Amino acid sequence: MTRSAWLRLAPVLLAAACGSTDPSPTPSPSISPTATATPVACTGTPSAYARSVVSSWIPACSLARNIYNDPQAALGPPNAAGSGPESYSGFVSLGFGGQVTLDMGGCINDRPGADLRVFQAVSSEPVTVYVSTGPDGPFHLVEALKECGRPFQGIQGYCEFDIATGGQTQARYVRVEDGELFPCPGGTRTEGADLDAVQVLGVATSAAQPSDPERR
Repeated sequence: MTRSAWLRLAPVLLAAACGSTDPSPTPSPSISPTATATPVACTGTPSAYARSVVSSWIPACSLARNIYNDPQAALGPPNAAGSGPESYSGFVSLGFGGQVTLDMGGCINDRPGADLRVFQAVSSEPVTVYVSTGPDGPFHLVEALKECGRPFQGIQGYCEFDIATGGQTQARYVRVEDGELFPCPGGTRTEGADLDAVQVLGVATSAAQPSDPERR
Protein backbone atom coordinates (compact mmCIF):
# COMPACT_ATOMS: atom_id res chain seq x y z
CA MET A 1 0.00 0.00 0.00
CA THR A 2 1.33 3.48 -0.83
CA ARG A 3 2.07 5.91 2.00
CA SER A 4 -0.64 8.32 0.81
CA ALA A 5 -3.25 5.56 0.77
CA TRP A 6 -2.16 4.41 4.22
CA LEU A 7 -2.48 7.92 5.66
CA ARG A 8 -6.01 8.23 4.25
CA LEU A 9 -6.99 4.94 5.89
CA ALA A 10 -5.27 5.59 9.24
CA PRO A 11 -8.11 7.56 10.95
CA VAL A 12 -10.63 4.89 9.96
CA LEU A 13 -8.42 2.12 11.29
CA LEU A 14 -7.87 4.04 14.52
CA ALA A 15 -11.58 4.34 15.16
CA ALA A 16 -12.30 0.73 14.28
CA ALA A 17 -9.37 -1.00 15.93
CA CYS A 18 -8.51 0.90 19.03
CA GLY A 19 -11.69 1.90 20.77
CA SER A 20 -11.20 4.17 23.76
CA THR A 21 -9.86 4.27 27.28
CA ASP A 22 -13.37 4.84 28.67
CA PRO A 23 -16.89 3.58 27.90
CA SER A 24 -18.13 6.90 26.51
CA PRO A 25 -15.14 8.40 24.69
CA THR A 26 -14.90 11.95 23.45
CA PRO A 27 -12.98 12.74 20.28
CA SER A 28 -9.29 13.49 20.56
CA PRO A 29 -9.07 17.26 21.19
CA SER A 30 -6.68 17.68 18.27
CA ILE A 31 -9.34 16.56 15.78
CA SER A 32 -12.50 17.87 17.42
CA PRO A 33 -13.87 21.28 16.34
CA THR A 34 -12.19 24.14 18.21
CA ALA A 35 -13.38 27.11 16.19
CA THR A 36 -15.70 28.26 18.97
CA ALA A 37 -13.00 28.18 21.67
CA THR A 38 -12.02 31.60 22.96
CA PRO A 39 -8.32 32.39 22.52
CA VAL A 40 -6.51 33.06 25.79
CA ALA A 41 -3.99 35.86 26.29
CA CYS A 42 -0.46 34.51 26.28
CA THR A 43 1.53 35.77 29.26
CA GLY A 44 4.51 34.87 31.42
CA THR A 45 7.93 33.43 30.66
CA PRO A 46 8.12 29.79 29.60
CA SER A 47 10.29 27.17 31.19
CA ALA A 48 12.96 25.54 29.09
CA TYR A 49 11.01 22.25 29.31
CA ALA A 50 7.37 21.27 29.81
CA ARG A 51 6.12 21.90 33.34
CA SER A 52 2.83 20.01 33.53
CA VAL A 53 0.53 17.67 31.62
CA VAL A 54 -2.79 19.25 30.61
CA SER A 55 -4.34 16.17 29.02
CA SER A 56 -3.45 12.90 27.35
CA TRP A 57 -5.10 10.15 25.35
CA ILE A 58 -3.70 6.73 24.45
CA PRO A 59 -5.99 4.20 22.73
CA ALA A 60 -7.05 1.18 24.75
CA CYS A 61 -5.46 -1.34 22.40
CA SER A 62 -2.10 0.39 22.79
CA LEU A 63 -2.48 0.62 26.58
CA ALA A 64 -3.00 -3.13 26.60
CA ARG A 65 0.48 -3.68 25.14
CA ASN A 66 2.56 -0.63 26.06
CA ILE A 67 4.41 -0.60 29.37
CA TYR A 68 5.52 3.04 29.13
CA ASN A 69 2.18 4.77 29.62
CA ASP A 70 2.84 7.61 32.09
CA PRO A 71 2.45 11.03 30.37
CA GLN A 72 4.36 12.62 33.28
CA ALA A 73 7.48 11.07 31.73
CA ALA A 74 7.33 13.82 29.08
CA LEU A 75 8.02 16.55 31.67
CA GLY A 76 11.40 18.10 32.27
CA PRO A 77 14.58 17.66 30.23
CA PRO A 78 15.24 14.62 28.02
CA ASN A 79 16.19 11.59 30.09
CA ALA A 80 15.20 8.54 28.03
CA ALA A 81 17.60 5.68 28.63
CA GLY A 82 17.90 1.93 28.85
CA SER A 83 17.40 -0.90 26.41
CA GLY A 84 14.37 -2.70 25.09
CA PRO A 85 11.94 -4.03 25.13
CA GLU A 86 11.31 -3.90 28.89
CA SER A 87 14.20 -1.92 30.36
CA TYR A 88 13.62 1.57 29.01
CA SER A 89 12.84 4.63 31.12
CA GLY A 90 12.08 8.31 30.71
CA PHE A 91 9.43 8.44 27.99
CA VAL A 92 5.75 7.82 27.27
CA SER A 93 4.73 5.68 24.29
CA LEU A 94 1.81 7.45 22.61
CA GLY A 95 0.30 4.42 20.89
CA PHE A 96 -1.71 4.49 17.67
CA GLY A 97 -2.63 8.17 17.19
CA GLY A 98 -2.30 8.98 20.90
CA GLN A 99 -1.31 12.41 22.18
CA VAL A 100 -0.12 14.41 25.16
CA THR A 101 -0.77 18.13 25.73
CA LEU A 102 1.86 19.98 27.76
CA ASP A 103 1.99 23.35 29.51
CA MET A 104 5.31 25.09 28.88
CA GLY A 105 4.70 27.45 31.81
CA GLY A 106 4.57 30.74 29.90
CA CYS A 107 4.35 32.40 26.51
CA ILE A 108 6.51 31.15 23.65
CA ASN A 109 7.14 33.99 21.20
CA ASP A 110 8.01 33.18 17.62
CA ARG A 111 11.64 33.83 16.84
CA PRO A 112 13.74 33.32 13.70
CA GLY A 113 14.06 29.61 13.03
CA ALA A 114 12.79 26.81 15.23
CA ASP A 115 10.93 27.53 18.48
CA LEU A 116 10.35 24.00 19.83
CA ARG A 117 12.43 20.86 20.04
CA VAL A 118 10.61 17.56 20.57
CA PHE A 119 12.68 14.71 21.95
CA GLN A 120 11.60 11.26 20.79
CA ALA A 121 13.26 8.05 21.93
CA VAL A 122 14.13 4.57 20.69
CA SER A 123 13.56 5.10 16.96
CA SER A 124 12.63 7.91 14.58
CA GLU A 125 8.83 7.67 14.57
CA PRO A 126 7.14 10.77 13.18
CA VAL A 127 5.10 13.16 15.33
CA THR A 128 2.49 15.84 14.72
CA VAL A 129 2.60 19.06 16.75
CA TYR A 130 -0.17 21.55 17.56
CA VAL A 131 0.05 24.72 19.70
CA SER A 132 -2.36 27.01 21.51
CA THR A 133 -2.30 29.99 23.86
CA GLY A 134 -4.93 28.34 26.09
CA PRO A 135 -5.32 24.85 27.56
CA ASP A 136 -8.68 24.34 25.87
CA GLY A 137 -7.60 25.62 22.46
CA PRO A 138 -8.11 26.45 19.76
CA PHE A 139 -5.15 24.28 18.79
CA HIS A 140 -3.35 25.06 15.56
CA LEU A 141 -1.42 22.55 13.49
CA VAL A 142 2.26 23.43 13.23
CA GLU A 143 3.52 20.43 11.27
CA ALA A 144 2.19 16.92 10.64
CA LEU A 145 3.90 13.54 10.48
CA LYS A 146 7.43 14.91 10.86
CA GLU A 147 10.14 12.29 11.26
CA CYS A 148 11.65 12.74 14.70
CA GLY A 149 14.96 11.01 15.21
CA ARG A 150 17.93 13.30 14.64
CA PRO A 151 20.62 11.82 16.93
CA PHE A 152 21.05 13.48 20.30
CA GLN A 153 22.55 11.06 22.79
CA GLY A 154 21.99 7.41 23.63
CA ILE A 155 18.49 6.38 22.56
CA GLN A 156 17.37 10.02 22.39
CA GLY A 157 16.55 11.74 19.11
CA TYR A 158 14.81 15.01 18.30
CA CYS A 159 13.05 17.15 15.72
CA GLU A 160 12.31 20.87 15.65
CA PHE A 161 9.27 23.03 14.91
CA ASP A 162 8.72 26.69 14.06
CA ILE A 163 5.33 27.87 15.32
CA ALA A 164 5.20 30.35 12.43
CA THR A 165 4.78 27.34 10.13
CA GLY A 166 1.29 27.06 11.61
CA GLY A 167 0.67 30.80 11.30
CA GLN A 168 1.25 31.44 15.01
CA THR A 169 3.30 34.14 16.70
CA GLN A 170 2.70 32.98 20.29
CA ALA A 171 1.86 29.76 22.12
CA ARG A 172 1.98 28.24 25.58
CA TYR A 173 0.48 24.76 25.22
CA VAL A 174 2.04 22.12 22.98
CA ARG A 175 0.25 18.98 21.85
CA VAL A 176 2.41 16.15 20.54
CA GLU A 177 0.56 13.42 18.67
CA ASP A 178 1.79 10.08 17.38
CA GLY A 179 2.53 10.20 13.67
CA GLU A 180 3.65 6.62 13.18
CA LEU A 181 -0.01 5.55 12.95
CA PHE A 182 0.77 1.85 12.97
CA PRO A 183 -2.44 -0.07 13.81
CA CYS A 184 -2.54 -1.54 17.28
CA PRO A 185 -1.94 -3.99 18.69
CA GLY A 186 1.40 -3.90 16.95
CA GLY A 187 3.27 -6.52 18.92
CA THR A 188 5.72 -4.17 20.66
CA ARG A 189 5.93 -2.73 24.18
CA THR A 190 6.52 0.80 22.85
CA GLU A 191 3.73 1.33 20.31
CA GLY A 192 3.63 4.72 18.63
CA ALA A 193 6.03 7.62 18.99
CA ASP A 194 7.95 7.64 22.28
CA LEU A 195 7.81 11.16 23.72
CA ASP A 196 10.75 12.04 25.94
CA ALA A 197 10.55 15.84 26.35
CA VAL A 198 9.61 19.15 24.74
CA GLN A 199 12.02 22.08 24.89
CA VAL A 200 11.42 25.78 24.24
CA LEU A 201 14.42 26.97 22.27
CA GLY A 202 16.05 30.23 23.29
CA VAL A 203 15.29 29.71 27.00
CA ALA A 204 18.29 29.08 29.24
CA THR A 205 18.68 25.53 30.53
CA SER A 206 20.57 24.19 33.51
CA ALA A 207 24.30 23.87 33.02
CA ALA A 208 23.89 20.22 33.98
CA GLN A 209 21.86 19.56 30.82
CA PRO A 210 23.47 18.36 27.58
CA SER A 211 24.59 21.08 25.20
CA ASP A 212 22.64 22.02 22.11
CA PRO A 213 23.14 19.17 19.61
CA GLU A 214 23.68 21.73 16.84
CA ARG A 215 26.62 23.20 18.74
CA ARG A 216 28.42 20.09 19.92
